[in-house]
Amino acid sequence: MSGLIFKRPKREQKSLKSWKENQPLQSLVDTKKDELQTLNDQLSVAFKDKSHELVEQIQLLNEYKKAVDYSTIVSMADKNGIITYVNDAFVKVSGYSNDELIGCPHNIIRHPDNPSEVFAQMWETILNKQPWRGVIKNRAKDGSAYHVDTTITPILDNNGEVKRFLALRHDITQVIEQKERISRQLTDRLTGLPNRLQLIEDLEGGEYAAMGLLNLDSFQELNNLYGYKIGDEILKSFGQYLSENLNEEKCRLYKLPSDEFAILSKASLDNDSLTPLVMELIQTLDSHLFLINEHEIYISITVGMCCGNSTELLINSNIALKNAKRNKMPFEIYDMNKQEKEHYANNQEMIKTLKYALAHDLVIAYFQPIYNNMTRKIDKYETLMRIVNEEGKVLTPFFFLDVAHKAKIYPELTKAILRKAFAMFRDKDICFSVNLSIEDIRNSNTHAYIFDALNSFDKPQNVIFEIIESEGIDNYTIVKEFVAEVKKYGARIAIDDFGSGYSNFMHLLELEASFIKIDGSIIKNILQDRSSQILTKTIVSMAKDLDMNVIAEFVSSAEILDTVIAMGVCHSQGYYLGEPKPYLIDDDEALKE
Repeated sequence: MSGLIFKRPKREQKSLKSWKENQPLQSLVDTKKDELQTLNDQLSVAFKDKSHELVEQIQLLNEYKKAVDYSTIVSMADKNGIITYVNDAFVKVSGYSNDELIGCPHNIIRHPDNPSEVFAQMWETILNKQPWRGVIKNRAKDGSAYHVDTTITPILDNNGEVKRFLALRHDITQVIEQKERISRQLTDRLTGLPNRLQLIEDLEGGEYAAMGLLNLDSFQELNNLYGYKIGDEILKSFGQYLSENLNEEKCRLYKLPSDEFAILSKASLDNDSLTPLVMELIQTLDSHLFLINEHEIYISITVGMCCGNSTELLINSNIALKNAKRNKMPFEIYDMNKQEKEHYANNQEMIKTLKYALAHDLVIAYFQPIYNNMTRKIDKYETLMRIVNEEGKVLTPFFFLDVAHKAKIYPELTKAILRKAFAMFRDKDICFSVNLSIEDIRNSNTHAYIFDALNSFDKPQNVIFEIIESEGIDNYTIVKEFVAEVKKYGARIAIDDFGSGYSNFMHLLELEASFIKIDGSIIKNILQDRSSQILTKTIVSMAKDLDMNVIAEFVSSAEILDTVIAMGVCHSQGYYLGEPKPYLIDDDEALKE
């Protein structure tokens, strides 16, 4: 059969032909199936990845919600302001339950102190599909107030219309209260004006170019005539008058201690332009009648003004004010050349006065009683230095102490007052104190004079040396040695002006003083200044622990006396209990005053 051709049947030939013809289609189908399977596998993997990613995002959103709920007060409301959701922080801060809040308008927590304009502006903003942010004062269910920094965001639907509002709040009550506390410390309680602390802070900012110090003339006479309550009303009315007549954009008004006010101006002025401004103020005031509790009162003022560097405005205005008073002029404007010449001339005149007083035994001692708050009796006196000038006028250290130090006359003044004090109490069995500065302790001649006086005094245990803390002590070793030597005689130590200086308290306490005298600047404000009250209580508590007696200075009224007694202060000193006199007054005479 070799060489023969094998022929398939015709049916088989047709079938084979058909298979060959359909082979490309089947291959295509198989390929598409493979592609579909691959795509399905890819979709499956992608779905799993997306599902996992979605789960992670949901978890992240839940964690974010927890964080927001923990730190933020959240609420939602419909477009009419009806609450639809609140978180736990909202419930906690408001004091309302969830059920009490849902379905209520947001004004359920509105505090009446909020101006209506705030909410009008808020609604206008959010209805215009814009976020609104501001600080709102709310009222909790128990009536207490709290402050929230609020952001309200409109939530829009698919058509871009407002569907609801989301509000996020942060409780800033502590921040607001702290600001208010700071504001109170920088505000005069009587007039509501910025006080001296605020003035100093503003001067440090360097924005101001001119300043005026205003002092009410004869204000003490008005106090004596009408009483302190009317006096306070005079200060309030005068402050209001100034506020109403000042250009607030260019000037700022301050209330300083006692009967002084200050005006700061941002305008760059010179001495020539200041004069008409001050004259206009004084003349306008002269014709203005103050009606206070049915009393018709005219007020006149003395003004000291200056312009220039803001850091020197307060000092120079004060110099100008003092010169205006001394020269009995309604005002004076600081002129550096003129003031320096006058300052040098005044110093030379005071040096002559001091030398005259020393030469003619006119350094005199005044004595101010110190009361025992328990017995209500005088049990000691403070010796105070005065000098008498050639005209017979008695001058306090305020006028001559600085010059005495500069002219190196001060040690002789100390010896003179020590001699007068020891002579006054030589035959009296009563305690007395004498002030000593750090210069006195460092000066070897004064140092020796003090111990000679103690050696020749029969009752050294009645002597108290008051060391002035406000001067600052730069060498505690010398002071400690002096104190130790003094105590050998039985004499005692008092720390004067305690609380006013910046000395190291630990070193001061190491001096083991018998008395701490609370500075008058603290006591005179104790009725209205919480900081003074806290500081006094702290000093009293510390003194008790250290077995020290506390003396309150500047006790000028029965109210202040009652307050310091209630705080545990054991001794008091001040004009209410007795003014300094060149002789010793008894209990009855002091009480009459």
